Amino acid sequence: MRLPINTILGMMLIVAALRSSAAHAQNQPVANPAATNINVRNGGGGFGGGFMPYGGMGGYGGFGMVGTAQSSAEFGLASVIAASGYANLQNSMATQNYLAARSQDISNRIQWTNAYYQMRQAHRAYIADHTRLSMDEITKIAHDAAPKRLDAEQLDPTTGKIHWPIIMQDPKYVEACDELDDLYKSRATISGFIGAESYRDINKACDRLMGMLKSNISEYSPNDFEQAKHFVDSLRYESKFPASG
Repeated sequence: MRLPINTILGMMLIVAALRSSAAHAQNQPVANPAATNINVRNGGGGFGGGFMPYGGMGGYGGFGMVGTAQSSAEFGLASVIAASGYANLQNSMATQNYLAARSQDISNRIQWTNAYYQMRQAHRAYIADHTRLSMDEITKIAHDAAPKRLDAEQLDPTTGKIHWPIIMQDPKYVEACDELDDLYKSRATISGFIGAESYRDINKACDRLMGMLKSNISEYSPNDFEQAKHFVDSLRYESKFPASG
């Protein structure tokens, strides 16, 4: 593993300092020169094969104290290098783990996004397939939604008498209902035709009546309200035709 330049420079400075200290120690007089290269008796071995312990194992494998300043410097340098290498190894492993976790997170997000848009596309395709109507179905829906002409029981074509739904017999609707009664009686007396002015008046009266129904919608059941609404729509639609049509 390649060490950073700062680490290498630091180790070089440590080595230089240790060598200087070792040289200084070797130049100092000692009481017993023969003891300079002797290790501690209880040591398990020296730093290298050149330093033999008392009856112990030679080489680097021992755990006892080293004997000279030079060997101490080398042992310290080895420790620094080992610690630095171990730290770099741990940092590298941590970086690799982080990058792997990040890569997996990105992959999971991509898969979730793709799945989301695939579901949306499938839903739209389903809606398109199940809402496509044929021309016959469209025609039937339009026909069913269109207002129907009133039959003879709802509007007498001879007299113009309107038979109002039960909820529209309420006194609050009397004025608007009477106006429509008069307009359709007039149609019955003039050969069943309605002029432009009467047509306009019928539509205005129907608008007013519908507005009153909507303002009182909370008083009625949904079925009664729809029945009254369709009746007014049919009255408006009926004004387009002669009484005998």
